[in-house]
Amino acid sequence: MLYLISKLDITAIYETFTQMDLALLSLSIPFIALMYTIKARKWQILLNCINVQISIRQSLKIILIGTFYGALTPGRAGEVSRAFYIDTEKSRSIPTVIMDRVIDIVCLLALSVLSTALFFKDRNLIYLMVLVVLLFIAGIIIITNERVITLVFKSFSQRKEHKENYIKTIKEITGNRKALFFVFSLTLGYYILNLIVYWIVIKSLSPALNNILTFSLPIIVILGNIPISISGFGVREFASVTIFRMLNENSAYGFSCPLVLYFMTSLSPALFGFLLTLRKKS
Repeated sequence: MLYLISKLDITAIYETFTQMDLALLSLSIPFIALMYTIKARKWQILLNCINVQISIRQSLKIILIGTFYGALTPGRAGEVSRAFYIDTEKSRSIPTVIMDRVIDIVCLLALSVLSTALFFKDRNLIYLMVLVVLLFIAGIIIITNERVITLVFKSFSQRKEHKENYIKTIKEITGNRKALFFVFSLTLGYYILNLIVYWIVIKSLSPALNNILTFSLPIIVILGNIPISISGFGVREFASVTIFRMLNENSAYGFSCPLVLYFMTSLSPALFGFLLTLRKKS
């Protein structure tokens, strides 16, 4: 992040924030609220697959808490903490969070490839996306393949019962095609809303910015999910600056847009999640 900032005009970045249309930006709030409601419903469906029943309100509260812990960890790994707020075996609840993330990643990869093919046909970006796709496919195999799971559980000296519960949960979710289709559909709806929010963010910074930049969102988000920095800081902004430059737009806006989006869609909800953790402890 510091390296990227050193290569940009700090004054120009500051001006992008001071000239932001806050009234327009505030229009994104209802869409963000709907996004989190969708996230809560998605996880509720996955829990239903293993006969764990929670209300949409409880699911939303736990999602916000998971968002807080996710904001503190690379690749949002802290979201696994959601499983510890459910009254069931952790070897059963953890896979539901993992499958939620897997479905997110698969949807993001598909949207990223589509976005790259249609709007951002840059050779270096294409090579990078191929590498990212292979990386995430390998990761998905590691956390869902039975042989790999067995090896991992043995390496960490986990009880056989925990491994069997984990595998059973994965199979119950992947075997429920109706639930998977519903969750994939909700995930797609979630990212369509996210695109609308990103468009509002872009226009609140400058109405003159190219509308096509909106479709860079899946690429920026998927790169930000690579677990090499806390909350994707630096990686996300670097990808955005690169794409803005491809379309001959000001790099300062490329740096500012993902930061504003992160504040609106992740950091602000994470603060609510933090307050909920305090309430849980009291």
